[in-house]
Amino acid sequence: MSLLGGRGHDAFDPEAWSLLFSEARRAGLLARLAAILRLDEVGLPERLQKQVKASLIEAAAFQRDVLRELEHVQQALQGLGVPVLLLKGAAYVRLNLPAARGRIFSDIDIVVAKESLAQAEASLMLGGWLTGKLDPYDQRYYREWSHEVPPMTHRRRGTTIDLHHALVMPTCRIRVDSGKMIREAVPVDGSAFWWRLQDEDMVLHAASHLMFNSEFERGLRDIWDIDLLFRDFASRSASFPERLFERAREVGLGEVIREALRLARALLGTPVPENLLPGDAKMATRLVARAVYSRHRQTRPAGQWLADMLLVSREMYLRLPNHLLLTHLAHKASLGFTGTTPHKAI
Repeated sequence: MSLLGGRGHDAFDPEAWSLLFSEARRAGLLARLAAILRLDEVGLPERLQKQVKASLIEAAAFQRDVLRELEHVQQALQGLGVPVLLLKGAAYVRLNLPAARGRIFSDIDIVVAKESLAQAEASLMLGGWLTGKLDPYDQRYYREWSHEVPPMTHRRRGTTIDLHHALVMPTCRIRVDSGKMIREAVPVDGSAFWWRLQDEDMVLHAASHLMFNSEFERGLRDIWDIDLLFRDFASRSASFPERLFERAREVGLGEVIREALRLARALLGTPVPENLLPGDAKMATRLVARAVYSRHRQTRPAGQWLADMLLVSREMYLRLPNHLLLTHLAHKASLGFTGTTPHKAI
């Protein structure tokens, strides 16, 4: 992994430690790194010990805030009488998974059935969450093409909810049966309100978010999530790796999970059986590896800007069919296209 530079931490001098912490901060991984260093009881320079302690305090407070915010969301949506799925970081925290350790994120992702979407959005608005002002094109993008409504931010607490009705954009060129993944979700701790994806589908969703994305400021964090999820679920069941790949084929994510785990194994040593990852990495996977390796100005690889540009183009191509892609590009050109992709593919 780039954050460790291929060396054991016993070989780090003060300058290397300082760079490691800078890289971790840039990647959004400082709290997770701090949790690992605390567990390993590593001897750090005194000034970095203070950073570790501060990061651990921040991470603990963040998780308490997430759990408290989930109580507010439940209060707002309880009257709907429908299952509400937790995704990504909020699910990791609610389930107390290893992937939640030191995991800092900016929004809470939830899913309700499409037929309940309007009611859920209205209930959240009554609870204080509001969408920001969008131009007519962006409103149409979300309402007609996307798998989620515009982000909703609480008017007092400033917390943000991404309310989904699917796991992928309906317009995505890769045909993913996210409906099957949602229908076969399971309750959280016997709850009638909170639900979560099956173990296999949690890994598949994390892998899809990584491989269909083009914004990699938190790319290393996403790969580390995949690694931690895989290790955790595989430790509970020896058959998990094979079940994961079978499930991926069922829902149309066979290639996606193969390439995501190829990255995780290369960067983090994820223990994926060799027979499940035949052949060489695809070009897109190599681009993602370059894009996520390090975003720090001192250690980012040469040509990362080119990988970024190509992956932006790939994301736009994947999420929209030709006629919508032309519409999207024409709209962005009229605004002065910046190369950013504000709407996620998954």
